[in-house]
Amino acid sequence: MPLRALFLSLVCVVLACAPPAPEEGATETPTSQPEATVASPRDVPHGLIAPLVFPTDDASWPTVSPASAGWDVAKLNAALDFAGSRDTRAIVILQDGKLLAERYWLANSNFMRDIASAQKSVVSVLVGIAVDKQVLSLDERVTPILGASWSNTGALAEARITVRHLLTMTSGLNTSLGLQAAPGTTWLYNNDAYHRLRMILERRTGLGIDALSHAWLFNTLGATRSQWEQRSDTDSKGLPLWGLTMSARDLARFGLLLLADGAWAGTRVVSSAYLNTATNSSQTLNPAYGHLFWLNGKAFTLIPPLSARIDGPLIPSAPQDVFAGLGKDDQKVYVSRSLGLVVTRLGAQAGTRSAETLSDFDEELWARIMAARL
Repeated sequence: MPLRALFLSLVCVVLACAPPAPEEGATETPTSQPEATVASPRDVPHGLIAPLVFPTDDASWPTVSPASAGWDVAKLNAALDFAGSRDTRAIVILQDGKLLAERYWLANSNFMRDIASAQKSVVSVLVGIAVDKQVLSLDERVTPILGASWSNTGALAEARITVRHLLTMTSGLNTSLGLQAAPGTTWLYNNDAYHRLRMILERRTGLGIDALSHAWLFNTLGATRSQWEQRSDTDSKGLPLWGLTMSARDLARFGLLLLADGAWAGTRVVSSAYLNTATNSSQTLNPAYGHLFWLNGKAFTLIPPLSARIDGPLIPSAPQDVFAGLGKDDQKVYVSRSLGLVVTRLGAQAGTRSAETLSDFDEELWARIMAARL
């Protein structure tokens, strides 16, 4: 795992809040909790990596008091209250793997919903595992895997598109899978093109996406509230689309895997090399996009659906190293390795949408989170 870039005055302590109440409609505020014993000592020198904690089951997920960890409890509560005021159903914040804050509205920790395009980041990791297992290469062409006419363009144009082009939104196809430009010459957020990656994984492994996700990813993470389901809508080829339903805690487990650079409690799940590729700029057309991950701290961002340009960081108030899976109606998983933070949010649309995956909620939530850090 890479060394943290920021000076951590809180490295000797950890943060969390009370676990969720077992009944629907319960809400919680951060409160002091006894911490579970972990093997790694917490009091490491400044500048070294704070040990990560990996939960086994949800009932025993280690927690820690924000106040004892040096967070401003009132301001942290204000951040949670803000989330609740924006039609949030569930929010989870992890610090170094421990529950720092967690709250539910008209729900509890069992609540699950379709995470929309945040699923793309999960599929990216599945592709990375396939690459690690040598059953897939990023630079191999799609047509030999899926067969001719997998798109709505001609055979010659279609044959030039690679797996990497689909991962980076540079296939050159339009949103109806017709030809727009040569592969690698334009960036376009393209859901129909992206969904071919599920088909590629299924074709190469012989497993459906749900079975594959559990075998390669969810079982190791202990993600028991995660399931792929066929949606009622279809793509431009008339094929059914699939949605990934997860709980906020399971999405946080996925974020913790990313925070841990692809390892889970000593077990390597996906290679550090692939994650480094996936969570850095994949091209210069839109530097804020990796391999199905959104990246903060870049010079500019192209946002869907029309690739409008926003100069400066994607989320100015957030740590510059944040990378994220972002889904429609503000389904979120954010990761900051420099601060050891994972933040997940599920619910209805939370803000004024500036893009299919982005709204003013991102900026306002992170401003409040960062204000709570002493």
